[in-house]
Amino acid sequence: MKNLIARTLSGLLFLVIMVGCILWNAYAFLALTCIIVILGMNEFFKMFFQKPHKIQQFLSIFSGICIVAWAFLFQNIYYIEDDIFDKSELIEILLFLLNGFLILLPIIATIIIFVLELYKKSEKPFENLSLFFIPIFYIVIPFALIQLCNDVPSNRHNFFILAFFILIWANDVGAYCFGMLLGQNGKHKLFPRISPKKSWEGFIGGIITAVVASILVSKFMFYSENMHHWIIIAIITSVFGTFGDLVESMLKRSVGVKDSGKIIPGHGGILDRFDAVLLSFPIVFVYMATFIL
Repeated sequence: MKNLIARTLSGLLFLVIMVGCILWNAYAFLALTCIIVILGMNEFFKMFFQKPHKIQQFLSIFSGICIVAWAFLFQNIYYIEDDIFDKSELIEILLFLLNGFLILLPIIATIIIFVLELYKKSEKPFENLSLFFIPIFYIVIPFALIQLCNDVPSNRHNFFILAFFILIWANDVGAYCFGMLLGQNGKHKLFPRISPKKSWEGFIGGIITAVVASILVSKFMFYSENMHHWIIIAIITSVFGTFGDLVESMLKRSVGVKDSGKIIPGHGGILDRFDAVLLSFPIVFVYMATFIL
């Protein structure tokens, strides 16, 4: 009972923070995204490194933050100039220089990581180096793509980000409920080698719930615009969100841990909460860039 209460309260707090930052303003959501990236990468390193590599881990996380910040600045550089500063040629030049440095710094950090590994005399340098760079693609890039949708002047784009997370949450709730109601007989396991409890009933139920949520999102948040696109996005989110969940389960099984962390009571770690986002949003972004924007 205590665990259920803790799980419910922490889930509600998580929801309030996420929705609050998305709707408050673009800067608040950028700050939240940076915190998520830092915590997520730290969880990844703790899972895979028995001994900490503090300098290299710091450089990898620092690179991740630079990439996320670059994506935000790339999307909003002209608006930031108008929103925070009066139009000024000097400010414009400084912002463009900052944009360049945010890409240059991860390159320098990468070189330092290679050089440090050279001097560590490790027996498995390739494995170590791969573990420093995998989180960049696995964790950082998806959140950087989200920041490319995080517009300072446009609440519409913030609504898109919120709508995407609503579809993620709808899929999670639907998969859980349908799985509990229809998939308990264990006859139709989705991927027993990785996640024995997942069923095809839960998977299909998650898609149905996400599609229903996409219709409501299209109707009430976007006034029924592009409803067919939202239905397709819901299906993409459900399918690749499930793959994201399975991939994270595979990673955890490979190192013998149940949860990626303990930061959210009853829910596990940051990666446990955002595993569906990491694989689904890049596909959603590609679809959106190809067929909608």
